[in-house]
This record gives sequence, C-alpha cells and structure tokens, in this order.
Amino acid sequence: MNKLRLTLSALLMSATLVSCSTMNKMAVGGSSGLIYSASNGVLSESNYEIFKSGVTGNLLLIEGLLAQSPENKDLLATLNKGYAGYAFAVNETQMNEEEWAELKSEDGKRQALFNYTRAINFGLRYLSIKGIELQDIMGRMNESQGIFLLLDKKLGDSKRDLEVVLFTAQSLAGAINLQKDNIGIVSQLPAAKGMFDWVCTKDPSINYGTCDIFYGAYEAGRPQMLGGNPAKGKEIFLKAIAKHPHNWLIRTSYMQFYLIPQNDEEGFKEQMLALKIFHEEFNKFYIYDNQVKIELPWMREEELRFYQTLSLKRYELINRFQKQFF
Repeated sequence: MNKLRLTLSALLMSATLVSCSTMNKMAVGGSSGLIYSASNGVLSESNYEIFKSGVTGNLLLIEGLLAQSPENKDLLATLNKGYAGYAFAVNETQMNEEEWAELKSEDGKRQALFNYTRAINFGLRYLSIKGIELQDIMGRMNESQGIFLLLDKKLGDSKRDLEVVLFTAQSLAGAINLQKDNIGIVSQLPAAKGMFDWVCTKDPSINYGTCDIFYGAYEAGRPQMLGGNPAKGKEIFLKAIAKHPHNWLIRTSYMQFYLIPQNDEEGFKEQMLALKIFHEEFNKFYIYDNQVKIELPWMREEELRFYQTLSLKRYELINRFQKQFF
C-alpha cells in the first residue's frame, strides 16, 4: 500500500508541474496500468485497521488523477474495485456491528450505500466507454441470456473487463440487499445476477470464491415463494469451502447468509470452531513472541491474506454477539 501511495503522489506532483491538459493525460496514462496492477497489493494486507484507514486516501488520489484523464479505463477500474471493496469490507462490517449491538446509528449502512453507488457509477463509466449503457443492461435483465449476450458482444476476456463487471454487479447486489424495502430496487436483482453469470462463466474461480459467495447468498437469501432455494445455497457454500479452504471469508458468509437465518446452530458451532482455530493461528503468526513459528498451508497464500483478515474481523463480531442469534 505504501508503494501505491508513493506512485500516486509522484504522479500527482508531475501533473501539477505541467499546464497542458494533453501532457497531464499523457503523464497519467503512462502509469495508470501500474496503478491498476498495484491495487491488488491490498489483498496481502493482514491488518484490518491499516486497510480501513489507508485505502480512502489512495482512492481520493486516484480520483484526482482521473480528473486529468476522465476516460482512463485503468483508473476507472481501480476506483470501481476500490469503492466496492471498501463498502463491503469496512462499511458493511460497521453496519453489522451497529445492527447486532442494536445501536440507533445507521452510519455503516449509509456509508455502504454511498460507496456502493460510487463503485457502480465508476463501473458504468467504464462500460459506457465500451459501448454499454445502464439502460442496455436493465432492458435485458428479464431476457434469457440477454445480459450475457450483450456483455459477450461488447467486452473481452481480459482481467480488467471481468473485474469491472464483477465489482459493478457486486455493488449493485449490495445496494439492493441494503434496500430490501424498496421494491423498485429489488426488482433490479436479475441485472446483478446476469452480470455475475457472465463473469462466473468466463472465470468461475475469480477472486477465490466471490462467485460462490454470491450464488450461495442469492439462493439462501430469498424465500422459496420468491424463487429462493436455501438447501441449494447451503450446498454451494459447502462446496466453495472445500474448493477454497483458505478463503475463510466464505465461512463467515455461510454463517451470515445461511446458518444464522436458517437457525442452524449445529452448523454454526462447527464453523465457529474452525474460525476460532484460524484466529489463534493467525495471531501466533503475526504477533511477535519467542516461540518457533510453524508454517501452515494457509500462510503461503498471501493473495488471500485480506480475505482472511476480514473474515476474522467478522468472526470476532459474530462471536461477540452470538448469544442473540440462537
């Protein structure tokens, strides 16, 4: 994250030293790909508080660069991913704490909606450059394969295209989930699913289980009378845990979207025990002591570190409030 901040600061300084807008665009454009690639560095962050306090400054810096080159696709993709990730990781975690603690504040929910909306807007700006407008997506959401065929025609298989559609879909689904009392918003869920279907067909393992978390929550989170299938949702989560055993975020999502709503106390205790062990191992690995460090399989997967960090943050919250769930 420090490397990303230094890169962004240098770019902003270079942009202020030239007055010609064309030169600014050239300065930004020459390094925007590096910024997009460097943004993946946050996935190796092991400290939730560092992520929480550090990411917003980087996002504002990138917005400053985008102002110099408004159609820069690397910057749009980075901001789309960044705001979606911050809303999910930080704002929704705060929202859960406010809800479970029965606080009157809804700051977490409000900020999640702001940041999901921001992510959606950056994603839509990217898609617009590619020839896809919001009305194109919404107009096809009730057509069989309608959104899939639209995206397949306009986009390629690059990681950037896939991630923009993924994080735009995730942000749309997140915004819908936080506004379940708004029927007009809820009716747009097929649009989010259509975008997920396209991405997850192209790369089922993208982001180490993001597709499985969405589909598990999609099935488990809707009542059967509205087309939901909780049993199928459970099956998706369990298969995902087996397929991505070191992405502990799948386990906490399984608890939040299936085990707690379905009142499955036995399954809940099983996942809590597993996360308790991971929590102890994680602390032993990252907190200094005079003991010999033992290498475990999850430690080698640094690209999953923030997913693990976030899952343990949510485990701590769930553990703190678990008596009110059952």
